[in-house]
Amino acid sequence: MTADPLYEADMSIIYDVVTKTVVVSFRGKITLLGPFPNRRAAMLAGESFCRERGWGT
Repeated sequence: MTADPLYEADMSIIYDVVTKTVVVSFRGKITLLGPFPNRRAAMLAGESFCRERGWGT
């Protein structure tokens, strides 16, 4: 797995196809979000979660 250059160094968003949830690791905290109808919606929600906490500002 390669790091997305747009993400922060220890930021990751991992989609679980079985539970349709995402695990978000951002600035030392790990959060489980979902379930979501599909991977795209889950990844967008994970990124939105990080944006609300200061990512990209």
